[in-house]
Amino acid sequence: MNSSDSNWQEFHKRRSEIDGIDEAILRLLARRQTVSRAIGNAKKELELPVMDPGREGHVLRRLVEIGGEEIAPDAIRRVFREIISACRSVQEDMTIAYLGPPGTFSHQAAIAFFGQAPAFQPVETLDDVFAAVEKDVCQDGVVPLENAYEGSVSRTLDLLYRSPLRIQGETFLRIRHHLLSRCSALSEVRCVYSHPMALAQCRGWLKSNLPGVPCRETSSTAAAARLASEEAEAAAVGGQFAAMHLDLSVLVQDIQDYADNVTRFLAIGKRENRPSGHDKTSVLFSLRHRPGSLYEVLEPLARKGINMTRIESRPMKTKTWEYLFFADLEGHERESPLRDALLAMDEQCAFLKRLGSYPKGGEPWS
Repeated sequence: MNSSDSNWQEFHKRRSEIDGIDEAILRLLARRQTVSRAIGNAKKELELPVMDPGREGHVLRRLVEIGGEEIAPDAIRRVFREIISACRSVQEDMTIAYLGPPGTFSHQAAIAFFGQAPAFQPVETLDDVFAAVEKDVCQDGVVPLENAYEGSVSRTLDLLYRSPLRIQGETFLRIRHHLLSRCSALSEVRCVYSHPMALAQCRGWLKSNLPGVPCRETSSTAAAARLASEEAEAAAVGGQFAAMHLDLSVLVQDIQDYADNVTRFLAIGKRENRPSGHDKTSVLFSLRHRPGSLYEVLEPLARKGINMTRIESRPMKTKTWEYLFFADLEGHERESPLRDALLAMDEQCAFLKRLGSYPKGGEPWS
């Protein structure tokens, strides 16, 4: 036997080993599915919601820790997100609303949060996302809240104020903008389409590389990609996800002005999450008109040692020169010390609305 024959034998041996491992994984997945179905039946008996973001987050963090240096954390999260999603689907059929059309970053964020097992319902506006969940057309919705460089999505904040829905969870999506087109060279591009926020995030690149080429706003990056797929000399600023949906070429990759461009998305629904030990609580509040009112509202947080990770003011719109404050607080509203701090805040506020307690989002999805 020569060395070549020996190498081929070793090659086929390893392939057979892989086949055996795959079969073992498949048997384990079938067993996991069976156990998940039994857990789903138990949840019905106990009147517990099927979706448990705290538990799912704990599972992913634990597996990433076990994986150590052998498997990349992002690979573990992606694989097990889909395993969890598939097992959740045997407990309950879910439909998730998001700002469409298919291929938007909101669509991508919905998959990052729920996996690909649910049905996904694209809608035309953020108002429609909230309406679909409020009317039980969909169990949950996904909406953008803020971008690291362009700030908050004001319409989402306004809807959180008006809606009875609660925040179920958050996910962070790393926004990679590409120039998508049917053109074969930059010199052929005569106009660029995209959502206003995407154009703003690529303003410097567009000015330097496509000077004089008009930029036209669309309702979403996916809508821009569709226009670019229909017009021979057009391009769109959007993500790889949109390009895949419309068979567009990526003319130039990563044209965003800042490499660490991350958008925070919220899942919204009607459930109340149980404490997970790794939670964040979001609130909206307004002040009484008297000196030191903001200090009086925030003082209980400092006294109780609560970390406030974000605060932003918004015009109330119903009253001139009056403002709502949106704040993120570490902890769960049912547990001390945050529970006690919120009770003290409520006494000082003209208005306080608890938007929900939910597990903190992990590392951004790419």
